[in-house]
Amino acid sequence: MNMHKLKNKQLVVIGGGVTGLGIAAEAAKRGFSVTVVERNTIGSGTTGNFHGILHSGARYAVNEPDVARECYQENQALRALIPDAITDTGGLFVAMNKTEAAYAGTIMKACRAAGIPTTEITPAEARRREPALSGELKRAFLVPDGRVDGPTVLTYCQKIAREAGPHVEFLEHHVVGLPVEQGAIMSVNVKNTQTNKLRAIRCDYVINAAGVWSGRVAELAAVDFSMVFDKGSMIVFDQQFSSMVLNRCRPENDGDLLVPGSEGSIMGTTARVVNDPDEAWPTQEEIDSLLADGAVMVPALTGASVHRLYAGVRPLMQQQGVVSTTHSTRSLSRSFQVLDHATSGVDNFISVVGGKVTVFRLMAERAVSLLEQKLSSS
Repeated sequence: MNMHKLKNKQLVVIGGGVTGLGIAAEAAKRGFSVTVVERNTIGSGTTGNFHGILHSGARYAVNEPDVARECYQENQALRALIPDAITDTGGLFVAMNKTEAAYAGTIMKACRAAGIPTTEITPAEARRREPALSGELKRAFLVPDGRVDGPTVLTYCQKIAREAGPHVEFLEHHVVGLPVEQGAIMSVNVKNTQTNKLRAIRCDYVINAAGVWSGRVAELAAVDFSMVFDKGSMIVFDQQFSSMVLNRCRPENDGDLLVPGSEGSIMGTTARVVNDPDEAWPTQEEIDSLLADGAVMVPALTGASVHRLYAGVRPLMQQQGVVSTTHSTRSLSRSFQVLDHATSGVDNFISVVGGKVTVFRLMAERAVSLLEQKLSSS
């Protein structure tokens, strides 16, 4: 794409999480002027409330091999791109009974097909590396999981955007209006929620990167798609029980993950549909479920000191059959989509939905590439 053609193109990105800031960095590198609009503070949504895993992709290899492959490739890319944000903990899948031991073979075969390296080790070796593991351990294998620091990634994206872009602005505590005129959003109306000051930002394109709030943002431009508000609750323990990310070797369920974090250990996670992403708090039922399942892997979790509880909300696309809090979201895809709303009558409006921190760079790349394609054909 001719950079001169992009020089005066103004992009407004709605959402100041890792997806929005990744898009801002990528767009600025390609010559767009960028304004990011965030209703709270940068990183205050899902990016600031996830478990911190840099996924190897192994958790998705059986059911979503394409997602698994993307996770591993982006895992490797981020280690090289933002080393300061990555802690190379490694990951360990653990089978705690005969059924899980059999399933380990299924996961490792799927990982090989997706290009994800695995190394099986004996239960004795696994317990030597991770002494807190239960003596009931039947089987174990290594994967290249890690820990990624969300704030460091956000700082990196802002730095890249500011250094690359002809004009880059980050607006916190602003809400938006999206008036559509003749099939396009010619300007984004923003309001500072602290001062009530109003402003109109002229734009050529708008990218909706509002995560779980994406569907509500789209409605402002009379575009209809539905999100599932999938709450995942987590427990932060004062003590660090493992040096590696521990994964329960079974189809995804509550209490499958124990992540070594800066505060101690993070036990996760649940999957509960909620009606409002702004009202997502851990419940006693969820905490009990996490503790019970986690203690099967690491018995010392029983009675351990809890530092804090929190919940994040996954931005999943609605699918038939998941309509209320009585349904599980385990079967919903963890992939992402870049939606061109020209098909809904708004030619310069795109939404990026789904995904996870591990693949934020790929999400940004595909979204901005779509803008360039639209410019080339205009």
